[in-house]
Order: sequence, then C-alpha cells, then structure tokens
Amino acid sequence: MLSRFEFSMRPDGPCRPQSEWAYHLYAALLERLPPEFAQRVHEDGASPVSQYLCVREDTLYWTVNLLGEAAEALAGPALEQCQPFQLRKNGVVLTPELERREQIADVEELFRQGAARSRLHRLEFRTAAAFKSQGQYRSLPTPRLVLQSLMKKWNGCFPDCPIVDEDGEGMDAMAGKLNFHAFSLWNAAYVLKGQSIPGFRGTLTVENKLSGFHRELADALLFFSGFAGVGIKTALGMGGVRHQNL
Repeated sequence: MLSRFEFSMRPDGPCRPQSEWAYHLYAALLERLPPEFAQRVHEDGASPVSQYLCVREDTLYWTVNLLGEAAEALAGPALEQCQPFQLRKNGVVLTPELERREQIADVEELFRQGAARSRLHRLEFRTAAAFKSQGQYRSLPTPRLVLQSLMKKWNGCFPDCPIVDEDGEGMDAMAGKLNFHAFSLWNAAYVLKGQSIPGFRGTLTVENKLSGFHRELADALLFFSGFAGVGIKTALGMGGVRHQNL
C-alpha cells in the first residue's frame, strides 16, 4: 500500500519558512510514533516514508508519503490527527490541515495507474534532489541514476514483489530507452545538519521508448516516483517529486 498525505501548514506567527524545515517536521513526527517505526526507518535499505515541504503562493505545504502497509498502520493514525508540530530549533509551531489523501492499494493498482496514455512522464522536482554514486554526490540526473534510485525504493516498499537485476544489465537496457525528452533544471542545494548537499530542482520529461513488460515496468516506476521521491535522503525532505503523464 502507498499513501500520500498533503497538508497545508499554518504557522503560529510571522516566519520565513524553508524547505529544510521538512527535516525538523520529520523528527517531530517520529516522536509521536511507536519505537518500532523509528527502528524500521533506521534499518538498512529504503526508508518506509518520503516527505517534503514547499511554499506555493505564500502557503506552506507538507507532503508525506507512507510506503508499505506497516508504515500506513504505524504512521497513518498520527497524521490523521492533524495535531500541531513544534519545530523547537526554528521556534515555530505549524498546524496541519489535510487537503488531500491518495492511496494505491497494491502493486497491481500501481501498474494500472502507471500505464501511460502517452509515452511521456513529467517529473517536477519540488525540493533539491541529488544522487550518490561511488562515494560522490551527483547533482544531475541520468536515466540510469533515476532508475537505480526508484528500483531500490521499490524493493524496500514491495519486498514480496522485488525487481531482481543482479548484474545490472536489465537496468542498463531499460535506461538506454528512457530519453530525457525535455528538461528545465537548475542548481539547488539542500542544507542538512549544517552540510550543504549539491543538487538540482526543476522539471524533467522522460520519454519511455521501451516495449512489452519493460515498458510497463518503467511506467510503473516513474509513476511510483510521485510517492517515493527520487535520489538520496527523501525521508529528510530531499527529492520530492510530483509526477504527471503528458
């Protein structure tokens, strides 16, 4: 199961919000959850949550995605309560109001909704995104980096339906037929625990030129990006993505 919660956030006074506040919101949310959820978050592998904060038209919006039935069971009730969050470090209290909630029941529904009416997928990177490869930050996307990130998150979310590609040849073959049809990207850093992580924001349109099952899988993975995010540290506010079929 995948769940997306979209909140508008009302501050208790004048403030200058930043997308990096997502990290402090996430820490405040963890304090309300059972210890087993925090333990799951810190295990190796993909996190069961992705979340990000953005400002649009002078309103602060918080998007929280729960990836898997266990995350839904443990964190869903706390989010539904819409209790205020105190960001101690920032001296701000943010009160959430639930604007929208969306759920995907299972992998079969994910494939159905991911089936594009065209071959084009538009990814809007609403917060700074980055990748890490061979110990180095990569601040520009490639088809392979995007696929590699999404496959890892998929396998963490759906352990009973993993994507198996031990030698990487399948990923390379798929990446070779995912073209960046159009893009508008710019440099964007994300400051986390005093460290500035280089990355990018903007929009990227991906053309899926695959066929057969590989096309269906790529469609599902790209649709999944709207829940899982793309790149590193998506649980801490980076790599927030809005997906759209064109």
